[in-house]
Amino acid sequence: MGFTVEVVHPLVAARIHGLDLRNPVSLEDVLAIEQTSARYPVLIFPKQQITDDQLLAFSENFGPVHTAMSYQTRKHEHRLQPKITDISNVGKDNQTFRRGDNRRMNTFVSKRWHTDASYEPIPARYSFLLAYTVAKQGGETQFADMRAAYDDMPEDLRPVVEDLSCEYNILWARMLSGYTEFPDDERAKLAPSQHRLVRRHPLSGRKSLYLSGHATHVVDWPLPEGRDLLRELMEYATQPQFVYSHRWSVRDLVMWDNRVLMHRGRRHIPESDPREMHRATVMDDPAWTREQREESVGA
Repeated sequence: MGFTVEVVHPLVAARIHGLDLRNPVSLEDVLAIEQTSARYPVLIFPKQQITDDQLLAFSENFGPVHTAMSYQTRKHEHRLQPKITDISNVGKDNQTFRRGDNRRMNTFVSKRWHTDASYEPIPARYSFLLAYTVAKQGGETQFADMRAAYDDMPEDLRPVVEDLSCEYNILWARMLSGYTEFPDDERAKLAPSQHRLVRRHPLSGRKSLYLSGHATHVVDWPLPEGRDLLRELMEYATQPQFVYSHRWSVRDLVMWDNRVLMHRGRRHIPESDPREMHRATVMDDPAWTREQREESVGA
């Protein structure tokens, strides 16, 4: 193994030393990263002076890369290539979004606990977020461990949730944040999806909750009862003992496993300061194999 592991949170996070991601990562290290992530689902790769292309090349080792949908950013405003999601508060003119800008208002949903792409038929596996600039104050990303939450769940609650499914809808989450201006093309692309509420991780074998601010209701339950259960679970699973808060440094690359975590971004001060981050996401497609990735690289 060509790297060392520094634990920074006993449940959730570790820092990876010894890898320069400007260079291809060996298969041995890719497999070791996966196994490390199965133990610590937030992995921090510090001081990575990589380009977006190199960010994509690294992420492609772990699944099929998602083509980003730039909500509320019209095509002529796009700054980045299609497979990179722009997690920034600046436009092509390098000016920060003003209060009332649709692009700014759309970002408020990310300040609520959520799981990336939980609203898609095939949700996200890993996310890879690279910090180009960081906030002077605030701007942390918090991660909540859904494995630990499941393990510590009250005994009378575990059998209640075990066989449930939920519906997940990003438009619902955006509506809760007070933003309802959804163009018709986005409505068409963002139909809700259903997923199991309790899932087992394929590498660790551990069970975890699959929660998200995108969850609208429990399938086949009366709406008030299901939403009350989801509220109870969200409050329970985001208690301090389950949460790691990451304070960003410039050129941190943070990789996290959406199958076992929720996360949220915190407000940075002053909000008028630029904050630029680029994200790649790979999807949890059971049909994907690493052999397919190697064949595409060699083609």
